[in-house]
Amino acid sequence: MSGTGDTPDKDPDKDNVRSDWEGRAPYWDRWADAIAELADRMNQPLLEAVGITSGQRVLDLASGAGEPALTIARRVGATGSVTATDLVPAMLAGARRRATAAGLSNLAFDIADMEALPYPARSFDAVTCRFGIMFVPEPSRALSEARRVLMEGGRAGFMVWGPIEDTTAMHAVREAGLAVLGPDLRQAAAMPFRLGVPGTLTRLFTAAGFSRVEEREIRFAPEIPSDRPFWRPMLDMTFGPHLAQASDAVKGKIEQGIRERLEPYRDGAVYRLRVHVRIGLGTSD
Repeated sequence: MSGTGDTPDKDPDKDNVRSDWEGRAPYWDRWADAIAELADRMNQPLLEAVGITSGQRVLDLASGAGEPALTIARRVGATGSVTATDLVPAMLAGARRRATAAGLSNLAFDIADMEALPYPARSFDAVTCRFGIMFVPEPSRALSEARRVLMEGGRAGFMVWGPIEDTTAMHAVREAGLAVLGPDLRQAAAMPFRLGVPGTLTRLFTAAGFSRVEEREIRFAPEIPSDRPFWRPMLDMTFGPHLAQASDAVKGKIEQGIRERLEPYRDGAVYRLRVHVRIGLGTSD
């Protein structure tokens, strides 16, 4: 994979990915409840596309701080079940706590590598993954594993970010952070967008042997009050371990840079922003 500034120069190394997410886990846990509304806006198109219904056995990959696994658990109900997985134990700690607080007894948690799933073939009715496969060294291998564990006729849905320039707030946060914290972080900061070029998911699902392959484009145009520092969860979840070591002056410079980069999207009292995500879908025969 060749780099263009918004695409990593090389595929991720699993040990580095694990270490990175171990450092970021507390920040994702900290902000999970604050971004619940945004998370649900992402969850619903994915779950509808996969066709999650009552009574299903669902495997959710890269569940992180809990979503969409918790939402799926509510949807499949008492007759269904959800297995929430993540490569990093610390990422699932908050998910376990939220599941307990919500009284969800149909949700189990496993530490699992999506490139080598610890489940027998034909174990699940559906597989979901929201914003996780971009960090996998071999996405095609992860998709082949998803197909293996699906029941015949089972559906898989993987959501990724589109090109970063189409998601304006994340672009502003990333560029402002890199401008201050340094270009050494650019490789990692580009990783969430490495599968966002239209057609990439279609190619990967097809190569993994799925049938009824489909790729959907989802776009939002949120309007957010311009007096609200709405970017702070995003900033923390992207650069949290680095910001923890930064001075107040450095943090202030990054926030000023974000404001400057968002200014072209200001319309009076609101920012008019753009969000672009893509969903890859396939059926296991």
